Amino acid sequence: MFKQLLSLLSKDDLISQAFDDAQTMMNKSYKLFQESVNSLKFNQQAGFDIYELDREINSLEKKIRRKILEHLSVSPKQDIIASLILTSIVISIERIGDYSKNIYEVVGLYKDGEKININEKLSSTEEIISKMFCDVGEAFKNGDAEAASGIISKLDPLRKIFDTYIYEEALQEKNKNTRQIITNVLYSRYLKRVAAHLENIATSIVNPFDKIGFYKRGSIETEAD
Repeated sequence: MFKQLLSLLSKDDLISQAFDDAQTMMNKSYKLFQESVNSLKFNQQAGFDIYELDREINSLEKKIRRKILEHLSVSPKQDIIASLILTSIVISIERIGDYSKNIYEVVGLYKDGEKININEKLSSTEEIISKMFCDVGEAFKNGDAEAASGIISKLDPLRKIFDTYIYEEALQEKNKNTRQIITNVLYSRYLKRVAAHLENIATSIVNPFDKIGFYKRGSIETEAD
């Protein structure tokens, strides 16, 4: 079905414009994620206004919705599924921006220059997620279902790392610094949600509309959450 969406891009119409806007949203969300992660790792202020960038992402989402609605009002019987898929994708992109902003806000728990100790396993996942941002963006741009399937298979194992930290390691931290534990628990939650929404975008490329956000693990259909 995603191929149907891409087939529309040869037209100089609102759906084509909305698709371009969605790619811009993705790039901005990636920039927001990267800056937020670096700010938390090094306890530093962002190099730009995080909240302004978040507002730009929100504005793009509304702009895309308006274009899709206007397109469907002119051609109500055409491109409905493709429009719904694109709408689903931009919702996930916007949510990634929100969770990235949440990561940045964790820095507020610390004084300037104070060391923030991030759990090593969580640090390793942030690098994987950063790489997956670029891969998801390329798969989305090209409608590459094979690449999207590979992304899903790489993102899914991260879920276990996040859950293991929350339910096992966080409860057994030798360093009983409550604020540090809270920091890592929040970071784990936000990283997990960013990964889940990247996975949602990947499933939008692979799956029919009714199965967006779900993928097969063996014979079991699992939600990307």
